[in-house]
Amino acid sequence: MTGFYDPAQRDPSLSRRPQNRRDDAWIEDLLLRVPLGRVATVYRGEDGRAWPFVTPLAFAYRPGSRDLVYHTNVVGRLRANTEQAEAQGHPATFEVTETGALLPSTSPLELSVQYRSVIVFGTARVLRGEDARAALTTLSERVFPGLRVGTHTRPITDADLARTAVYALSIERWSGKENWADGAAQED
Repeated sequence: MTGFYDPAQRDPSLSRRPQNRRDDAWIEDLLLRVPLGRVATVYRGEDGRAWPFVTPLAFAYRPGSRDLVYHTNVVGRLRANTEQAEAQGHPATFEVTETGALLPSTSPLELSVQYRSVIVFGTARVLRGEDARAALTTLSERVFPGLRVGTHTRPITDADLARTAVYALSIERWSGKENWADGAAQED
């Protein structure tokens, strides 16, 4: 299958199975509903070697700015990877999944699972100052529905911002897929 997949020739956000593709409204709904995802970044060593990393974390989708926000420790892989290309941002991919039932089959190749997923392609950057404070507020209130920062918690201080790294992943493209079948195909 060499040459089957080349993201320069075929949009990486285009799913192979048209029957499973979902539209923008469906994608936004899933991003607003699911609180946890995984961001993928790459670190390039001085020798040119690439080190891919996937980091699971809580996130919030901001429809108005068409981005995802999340935070991590002030130091670590994600911060190093994202800051490596600080001026132009760091290419990143984000994945969100909602799973349902396992779907048994008499065929080992037809064993399946119900799922809904979104893949986001974009550019990540570290936020600072009031941008970081606003993103962290959105994230806190999204992950904890009904919570209001400054009412149910103390306000986010400059000292808090000095202890965390807050990111925004600007969405350039996305894809949504769903397989929520009642059962898997069976062999006789």
